[in-house]
Amino acid sequence: MLIPVFFVYSLYLLFRGHDRPGGGFIGALVISIGLIFHMIAFGVYETQRIYRIDTTKLTSIGLLVGFVGATLAWFVGRDFFVALWSSITIPGIGTLSSVMLFDVGVYLTVIGAILKIAFTIFKE
Repeated sequence: MLIPVFFVYSLYLLFRGHDRPGGGFIGALVISIGLIFHMIAFGVYETQRIYRIDTTKLTSIGLLVGFVGATLAWFVGRDFFVALWSSITIPGIGTLSSVMLFDVGVYLTVIGAILKIAFTIFKE
């Protein structure tokens, strides 16, 4: 099955994106393409049954996470969208930061939006 390959590669792009090219948007495009391939092969209802994706919730959570990542600096007296870096480093991912949190928000929002469009188009 192709979905795990697309998912792993999309996570790789997501977590390397705050230090190098990549990030939430391109990572979301990759996993969305994998799910669209699944829809083409098995149909929308089968894809929704297997993966149980609620696009509205996914988009809403993504917007909230992105908003928190963008405004986190306000809570420590800094300007909007200023990057905050923690001292926590995760091997293979890097240092945790508000940039990464914003990227995760973008990732979830883009997946939700693209899949909502794709589910709607493929159902017709």
